[in-house]
Amino acid sequence: MTIRAKLVAVIVLVNLAIAVAGIVVMPSFRAQDGLEPGLRGHANRISMAVVIDAALREMHYQAELARRAVAAGGDPASALDRVRQELGGALGQLAFLGSGDPTNVAEVRALLATGAETIDVLAQQRPFTPETAAELAATTLDLQYRAGRLLTTLQEADNSGGLQQALAGLADLRRHMDLALASAGGALLLSLGLSVFAYRRLIQPLGAVTGSLNAVLTGHQPNQRLQETQDEFGDIVRAIRKLQAQAEHIRRIAYEDPGTGLPNRNSLDAELREVRRLRPIDGTHGLIAIGFDTYDHLRSGFGIRVAESVMRVAAQRLHGLDPMPVSVFRLEPQILGVLVDRGIAEAVTRADLKRIAAEAFTRLAAPVEVDEQRYLLGVSAGAAIYPDDARDAEEYVNVCLEAQRQARAVGSGHLRFGERGHTHRLRKHLALAEQIRTGLRSGQFVPYFQPVVDAAKGKVVGAEILVRWRQPDGRVILPGEFILIAESSETIRDMTREVLVQACQSIRSWSDQGLVLSVSFNLSAKLLSPHILGICREALAASGLPASQLVAEVTETALVGNLDGAEEVLRALRDNGVRLCLDDFGTGYSSLMHLYRFPIDRIKIDPVITRAVSQTTRAAEIVRSMAMLAARLGLSIVVEGIETDEEAQRLRDLGCSVQQGFLYSRAMPEEQFVEWSRQFEARAAAA
Repeated sequence: MTIRAKLVAVIVLVNLAIAVAGIVVMPSFRAQDGLEPGLRGHANRISMAVVIDAALREMHYQAELARRAVAAGGDPASALDRVRQELGGALGQLAFLGSGDPTNVAEVRALLATGAETIDVLAQQRPFTPETAAELAATTLDLQYRAGRLLTTLQEADNSGGLQQALAGLADLRRHMDLALASAGGALLLSLGLSVFAYRRLIQPLGAVTGSLNAVLTGHQPNQRLQETQDEFGDIVRAIRKLQAQAEHIRRIAYEDPGTGLPNRNSLDAELREVRRLRPIDGTHGLIAIGFDTYDHLRSGFGIRVAESVMRVAAQRLHGLDPMPVSVFRLEPQILGVLVDRGIAEAVTRADLKRIAAEAFTRLAAPVEVDEQRYLLGVSAGAAIYPDDARDAEEYVNVCLEAQRQARAVGSGHLRFGERGHTHRLRKHLALAEQIRTGLRSGQFVPYFQPVVDAAKGKVVGAEILVRWRQPDGRVILPGEFILIAESSETIRDMTREVLVQACQSIRSWSDQGLVLSVSFNLSAKLLSPHILGICREALAASGLPASQLVAEVTETALVGNLDGAEEVLRALRDNGVRLCLDDFGTGYSSLMHLYRFPIDRIKIDPVITRAVSQTTRAAEIVRSMAMLAARLGLSIVVEGIETDEEAQRLRDLGCSVQQGFLYSRAMPEEQFVEWSRQFEARAAAA
């Protein structure tokens, strides 16, 4: 039987019970309909009989007053008028007297009719003698007496008849009320039985199904007492069990790593939240993030199946690392986490984590064999203690992962401990990156120009572009505060494009004013990609500046590790007419190979060597050799970092007349550069 049929049956039976009860009860509401008119008739006849008797008494009283008035020699006219009035009133009431007892009523009417004629004759007789008055009084007294007896009999009959009728009516009403109560009780019992049926067959199964469904949705086990009945509830139960299987599958996907079978990062977050809920104050626990430095190589060289097999074997080796309770999680594809928790009994210390990490390194040092192939694992680890090194679970894990990345940068086999301020620095970094994006949209990044001069000729021959961040309040922020963040957030390209377009437009404008200069910009490792070609083309096209006036300065450090890619980009720039400068030459990864491999037009000597020239003869000879080498290779040479007149003169003597540094000027905005250049050349000419 379906739920719909059960529900319809309950509704039909309840309505049927109500209808039957109504049919039985309704007659009880009309049981008194015939009783009320009969009782009202008896009461009216009794009232009229009382009124008629009172009128006859008053009539006799007035006749007696008339007799006394005549005997005293007075006028009986007013008393006689009252006699006739009271007689008329009695006759009027008698006309409306019902026929509850027809015999008595007829006798009263006949008696009053006869007496009225006699009384009327006597009252009108003139002269009205004492004898007439006495006869009138006797007649009224006789009429009162005889009519009163008949009226009393009539009242007694009406009283008795009304009482009998009332008793019969009450008995009939009681009989109807008994039937009504019996039908209402039957309907109530039927409703109670149907309610029990509805509860057991509808409401109780519905509650069990709802509770089981909520349990499945919240990740708990459903009610085990659910039965697969042959109705819609059975269909729902079967659907719930399918949903439970799907939910369990989803839970495994969400909280279990498929490659190793270990609980994943979501599971660790849930575990940390639970630990914090149970022990918000007391107790500490530690986390070790073990990174497998060779995972990416295994995955790219041997495929994901081999890489996951290696991680699975490594995870098995980490079980039971220490007598202390430890749990192993997979935080990232190449990182396993080891959670160390002593409960509230004793705090976890860094010494504990160092011992456990050392044991993990020892176990993972042995090669892992997969498909008869042995693989060595390079591992490094980061560790943190909660709450010493983090304020919440998210920061706790992030601090640990950052420490692991730092350990990996040092090399395999190293352990680093995290610091509490890591998350704060990261958030500050992200906030500044967003401010940089906002500044780019608002045009807050502008070029500043540091002049490059030919000290021998007293001419300004070029300018180096240095970006500045001009705040809405007028403050100017130097690159040291934002360049690294711009490079890490990939906004460096947009920043370079915006600043380079502005700078090229300024140089073009100065050329039209007769100040023809070359302009150079720094090409960092982040910019050393094919994207820079589009940026340069856009800047040259927007400004109309000849490509020969644009110089890209690339440091030798930026070339390391990407020689082939860098050569391709640099040759493409050179083919488009952009000149190239090897910056910071003589320091870092300086190599003469760069001078013949790349199409370099200019070299720029690092300030470290510049300052050393005035201090040691060896440095001076090195610079002299550089200048001679540049001249033989057809390269121009620029020295930067000039701060004193002594350095400037010494370098001129060594053949380096094209110079740049604070001795001449710091970087300045566009509106100051032209005026400074004219003043500089004017002073040089005057000297």
